[in-house]
Amino acid sequence: MKTTFIRIFRKISSLPGIDWAILSAGLVTYGGLTFATITKSSIWFDEAFSAFIVRFNFFQIARYTATDVHPPFYYWVLKLWTILFGTSEVAFRSLSLLFGLTAIIFGFLLVKRLFGRRAAYVSLLFLAISPMLVRYGQEARMYTLAATIALAATYVLTFAVQSKKRKPWVIYGILVGLGMWTHYFTALIWLSHWLWRFIVTRQTGLRGIKLRKAFFNKNWILAHIVAVGSFIPWMPFMVIQLSVIQGGGFWIGPVSANSFTNYFTNVLFYLEHEQAIKLYGTAFVVIAALLILFAVKLYKSFSNKQRQNYLLIIAIAFTPLFILFAASTFPIQSSFVERYFIPSTAAFAMFAGITLSLGIKKLRPIWRTSAIALVVVSMLFGVMNVYHYGNYNKNSSTKVMTREVVKAIQAKAKPGEPIISATPWVFYEAVFYNTTSNPMYYINAQTDYKYGSLDMLKDSPQFQIKDLAAFSKEHSTVWYIGFSTDKPLSSPSKNWKEIQNFAIYDPVDNKPSYRASEFQTN
Repeated sequence: MKTTFIRIFRKISSLPGIDWAILSAGLVTYGGLTFATITKSSIWFDEAFSAFIVRFNFFQIARYTATDVHPPFYYWVLKLWTILFGTSEVAFRSLSLLFGLTAIIFGFLLVKRLFGRRAAYVSLLFLAISPMLVRYGQEARMYTLAATIALAATYVLTFAVQSKKRKPWVIYGILVGLGMWTHYFTALIWLSHWLWRFIVTRQTGLRGIKLRKAFFNKNWILAHIVAVGSFIPWMPFMVIQLSVIQGGGFWIGPVSANSFTNYFTNVLFYLEHEQAIKLYGTAFVVIAALLILFAVKLYKSFSNKQRQNYLLIIAIAFTPLFILFAASTFPIQSSFVERYFIPSTAAFAMFAGITLSLGIKKLRPIWRTSAIALVVVSMLFGVMNVYHYGNYNKNSSTKVMTREVVKAIQAKAKPGEPIISATPWVFYEAVFYNTTSNPMYYINAQTDYKYGSLDMLKDSPQFQIKDLAAFSKEHSTVWYIGFSTDKPLSSPSKNWKEIQNFAIYDPVDNKPSYRASEFQTN
């Protein structure tokens, strides 16, 4: 791995001055757009899980994530990051920003290597202002790390296929394995590589046994031996996790005819498909038509080698969507959700940059410039929508505002007055803002520990109220918080009397999002 990073550094260092300056400008743009609102939204459950798990050592992190739904590599990296930079919201989320920047670097280098400067510059522009990359560069989760690994592996793959040496293939295999240790759905990128390799091999005119031998050559097999070998220790846990999700159900809704348009409206505008109306709808149709038209013309104008390179970008940009859609159709439990495609989102920006910068050479430059400008304006509106919605959960139509309710309580509460979360899900989010003046708890008897993500709480007795009556004797007044309902929160004890209550309103739909009540316990 050290050799890989040295090669990458040398590659960047060897860029001509103009390339270095433009790449730097793109990185500054992305960094500025992402960092501008990085702490605007409250930590939500998935991020809160990330923040809570790094309280434990590296072995415990693997143990607890084994009962959740993701592999542990991101959490290990996050643990190291917080040791160095602390546990503030900025510290937790800036790691994703760093990986977003790294993914953009690999995207730029990949396009420049395969298609030259002009395509690389336009692709860089689209990557830097991609709404989805901005959104998930602000979230303490593994998605931009997965994008970095996927694009790095694709970049290395382009060297490996042209090399007779084994080292690039070993590096590729390591990255494939590392991707699986980060997020299982990086497998969609690896399957895209398989599809691309199959198409390219078929284009050589080989058939039958010769085709199979060419496809499964020694280096390709070596790479996958390395990949599978490095992932074998975690494979049993992956099988268990996936079987639990398929058997017990999951929170992701079923796929529909709108799933694809919904993904692309989020990629361009960060809006659901039903929100992409009026000017958004017009822009969507025009951009889609231009990309299809330019792509067809560009593919026809390319040499065989250029076509193979173009197919590689197309494969990683689109194939994962079709694979996961097919794997999410009834009766299979759906796993189709936009943020799982962040590596493909980056590849889409690259595809659009290549296509609009090089397509239909006979057109006057003004038309290509206008097409590029339309995508830029659309994505900038998308970034504005990211700023507006923040961490609004589009699957549950809720905006997480735990920080707001906790801070409001802390401003009202007396020193030593505890805060009790109505559910463990609220607790995970609230405990991030825990203070010694107003310590955070949840009621053990009200908690069903059947979900693996709650194992950490089960093993953390300092946050549990095991005897509510005894706790009431120790604290004459307490605060109680939970998700909003039409009525004030019900007291967890019939002997408690409400002193005051308030609600926190969701700025997106202006409905109460959270409620808090102060109770007298005795």
